[in-house]
Amino acid sequence: MKLNLLWLWFFLVAALEVSAQGSGTTPGYTESEIKAAFILHLMSFISWPNNEQPNALCVVDKDGVFASLEELINKRASHNITLKVLVDTQEMSTCDLLFMGQDVSLPSSTPLQPLLTIGERTGFAASGGMVELKRHAGRVELIINDSELQHAGFSASSRLMSLATIVTPGVASP
Repeated sequence: MKLNLLWLWFFLVAALEVSAQGSGTTPGYTESEIKAAFILHLMSFISWPNNEQPNALCVVDKDGVFASLEELINKRASHNITLKVLVDTQEMSTCDLLFMGQDVSLPSSTPLQPLLTIGERTGFAASGGMVELKRHAGRVELIINDSELQHAGFSASSRLMSLATIVTPGVASP
């Protein structure tokens, strides 16, 4: 577990650091590749209810992040993760994790089973999403809505929480 935490720290500091000047991505990696790696690593720092292991990662759009996730999952067959594109919201019941891109809003209804939601739209976590990936000052920041995580039965490691900005819907940010 400590090795995973060290990897996450290294990943956040090194791989997610984005050049504020120039191309806007880490040399050697596209923004989609960085987000895909972050999503897969994030799964190991969040505990699912009843100690279940996530195995179905869903995305709303078949975009660059989907392609990067597909490539990473295929490289590591030991992940035991399936990747699928949602055609309609009724398919959410087959997902353990749902990633929504910049132009996608949180669905009005979610399935009964626990579903970890990750999005990159500004305000995603504050509007009821669980994890938001936000580009800010040349980095990708992690914003976590801890009350939504806990309400769905998830828990995030204390190290992950210490690296994130925590939001509470209905409470004004400083």
